[in-house]
Amino acid sequence: MSGPPTPEFQLKFLDYIQRVLDEGGFVATYKFALLMALADLSVEKGDESGNALELPVDWIAQKFIQYYARQTVPYPAAGGERVLHQNTSKKQAKIVNLVAEAQAPYFASGKPVPLHRLSDSRNLVRQVVRTVKDQPLWRLQVINGPNRGFLYPEDRQRDEVTLNPGIAYCFRRFHGFVIRMAQEGWTRQVREIGKNRDLLGAHADLAVFLFGTSRTPLAEYRSILEEVQGRACFYCDTQRRETEVDHFIPWSWYSLDLGHNFVLACKSCNAAKRDRLAALRHLERWARRNGDLGASMAAAFRERQLPSDLTATTTVASWAYRRAETVGGDTWVIGNEYEPLLGGWPRVLAI
Repeated sequence: MSGPPTPEFQLKFLDYIQRVLDEGGFVATYKFALLMALADLSVEKGDESGNALELPVDWIAQKFIQYYARQTVPYPAAGGERVLHQNTSKKQAKIVNLVAEAQAPYFASGKPVPLHRLSDSRNLVRQVVRTVKDQPLWRLQVINGPNRGFLYPEDRQRDEVTLNPGIAYCFRRFHGFVIRMAQEGWTRQVREIGKNRDLLGAHADLAVFLFGTSRTPLAEYRSILEEVQGRACFYCDTQRRETEVDHFIPWSWYSLDLGHNFVLACKSCNAAKRDRLAALRHLERWARRNGDLGASMAAAFRERQLPSDLTATTTVASWAYRRAETVGGDTWVIGNEYEPLLGGWPRVLAI
């Protein structure tokens, strides 16, 4: 496929996702995790070409581990003893058990530990890959009949999934919708599982527990950013005694805790920017910093065991600014000043 898929194809995609969520038969919550993984990876690894996109199952498994890590923490309403059941059968979902076992030594902190800090992360990924290949990858597209392969062709022998032409584009275009619908379906299924009913009751914060903010401690990035930036605010360039670590691409746009996405900002600029995309002048400085110093920053992040991926960060930034251009959104300049997104951003973010 050359160029974006037709409006008719995009509507067909939305209809298909709705059918998967409503009619797909799953005993575990895996289909929701798989849809979220495909959507997130399409943003991180895809582009606007409309072409097919190859995704190693390793990447999908890592997303599963990321999503389920938060949910393997014992549910607070259970006195910190019980993990929510994620399977309609009597047995707990296998991936939940695998992730819980890997996270168990760290539960005293009350927070899940990122994959790269687990003691045997490679073995965990391998085990999750096997389960993903055995179950959700081929079952996702079974809807009241045979697997039609609309999202990707079925091939259980390969270690990659190839999204069909137009599919990655649609996952990027409708990312927010897919994530929201998957999370709503996931929350509903967890609430309806019999083993969870006495635990949950009418607890209103289930969705927050399952998917709420779970960011990497941002203070860990401060020393590296100060080496690069000093103590000047990235946006107003004023020297400050204290600065805050800010997501350049806002967390609300995409949950991206990767080192190259961070800058140091003064308190007033951080509060004023909030969930807005930064104006072109700031984007140019951010891209120039990452281009000039990206390799040395990546080495520093690795040394401190902090996640970073410059290519993925730049791809997500391109996706976010394209979304803003599509809807005609304003970008933040300084204080209460905003301006329309200027047309030079694709050149700035050329990968």
